Amino acid sequence: MTPETSLAPARAAPPVDRCLWALVGGSALVVMAMMVGNRLPVVVASPSFAVLALAVALFVGTWRRCARAATPFQARLRNLSEYGLILIAIGVLGAVASYQVAAISRGFCDDALQRWDEALHFDWLGLYALVVRHPVLQYTGSAAYNAVFLYPWAILIWHSWKGERDKAREFLLTFWLAAVITLVLFPLFPARGALSHLWHGAVPYAPSNGLDQGTVIAALRAHRLAGIELSSVTGLVSAPSFHTVCGLLFITFSWRIAHLRPLIVPLNLVLLAATPIEGSHYLVDMVVGAAVAGAAYVLVRKRVALLAWVQGIATRRLRPAAITR
Repeated sequence: MTPETSLAPARAAPPVDRCLWALVGGSALVVMAMMVGNRLPVVVASPSFAVLALAVALFVGTWRRCARAATPFQARLRNLSEYGLILIAIGVLGAVASYQVAAISRGFCDDALQRWDEALHFDWLGLYALVVRHPVLQYTGSAAYNAVFLYPWAILIWHSWKGERDKAREFLLTFWLAAVITLVLFPLFPARGALSHLWHGAVPYAPSNGLDQGTVIAALRAHRLAGIELSSVTGLVSAPSFHTVCGLLFITFSWRIAHLRPLIVPLNLVLLAATPIEGSHYLVDMVVGAAVAGAAYVLVRKRVALLAWVQGIATRRLRPAAITR
């Protein structure tokens, strides 16, 4: 499919955009059904929810104001507003869904995950000791790990500025599909995390996602949480590692943007290197995460290639008729 580079004034939304919104809407219905079933709603009366509502309102207002774009700049704002709303929806729904899925999970598989790490000859405790001895690794790893959701905004801003709607759609669709696959696999690998499982005694360095994962999952299973406070949402997914999924996808999609590649690729390589400690992940978590990222990317690319093939056939069939006229 040829990227749509025109920033011409308003016209009807392309079918792919409607498809993305349908996927997001369907995901929202599934998550709401899980909230009802688990009796685990999102806490609405909270500052974090108010900030989310304000951000959504600003994007919706901008999108409506620029819907019939009279200038290229308005078209860019319109596109970015739509992409931003979809990205926010995927992120929030994914975070809330991870708590819903954790509530219906059973047991912990840390022993099995650790055995896989041993088979891979990965020494988590040795790496943790290295990070403890070098504060610079702590600062850089924590910064890269916690900045993970800034990188997709850079990619979407670039595609909005360039009017590359097809590339933005492909990125968002891949991100959505990867999140769905991650959540589907999550109940197969619930875990307390490598730090909680392997380290005993006082913790010399508490990483970004430290010791409370098992406690939160246990509380969710016992229905001891009355609701989900968005500001306190932490990573619950062990395998697949969603930070690994994100890091690999952001590297892949920024690689084709020459101006972003020198910044986003190195930062996400640091993110991947920091994930075992900052995310308290086993190495096998990252291996499964890499498989999820690859599967989502390939599936979406095949869909794009199929649409391009169909479009090419339709164009070739229509061309003789146009010549005849």
